[in-house]
Amino acid sequence: MSKFFVTVCLPPTRPRKLPEAIAAVMAPYDANLTDDWNPVGQWDWWVIYADTESPYLTRPEHDGDRRLVTSSTVPRRKAKLDALGPLECYGGPRDLLDFGAMRRRAAIRHDARLAAWEELTAVYPPARPLSDFVARHESDPGGYSLADAKREHLAQPLVQDVAQRAVSGDPHFDTSFLFNDPVAYFAQEHEEARQSSVQCAVPGFALVTLDGVWMDADRDGYWEQANNYLDGLHADAVVVDLLCHY
Repeated sequence: MSKFFVTVCLPPTRPRKLPEAIAAVMAPYDANLTDDWNPVGQWDWWVIYADTESPYLTRPEHDGDRRLVTSSTVPRRKAKLDALGPLECYGGPRDLLDFGAMRRRAAIRHDARLAAWEELTAVYPPARPLSDFVARHESDPGGYSLADAKREHLAQPLVQDVAQRAVSGDPHFDTSFLFNDPVAYFAQEHEEARQSSVQCAVPGFALVTLDGVWMDADRDGYWEQANNYLDGLHADAVVVDLLCHY
């Protein structure tokens, strides 16, 4: 079971009508739709949601537009949406949203994260990736356990500092670094990792098209296809994100 973001595209729809419209579009993918396992089931619950670190951004000239999906345009009895910051929303008509600014935000954050990492590497001794420790475990599973490998990897001062920063809410190192190896992450080709961050800035892990078609990141070429689809939407088409569980 896991949680993931789904970007849903709808024809022009007033915010107060969105919960019902979303429910209709998502219904075919309900894992509990049938008494037996639904072969196209993708979720067992969903809510309209925005990551507080990366919500949709509104074009400045449309700030406050009542067509945007916000805590003030969707009744609380239909969706419990929290208030967001200036120029932030849960979605809305394509032409009111600033996808370009969202992608620039992702690129800036990636660059800042890389700079923060480079500052740490100048302070601490070089760290080895987790794969090095796992390889040792695989060559001697009886004498060196996987738990030993993970413990020694985490004990490296550089890795330990990143983990502590992730726990304390450092803006450059989110909680993903508690589960993923920072040494391996930052060893990636910088431009490739930066581009990946930009590609993930607008679409969620999955996208539901205006025709009700589901596609997701398990499909080859998904991120490019999803971005192209969203960029090409009609100006009045509504885009909104859901947090789903399956």
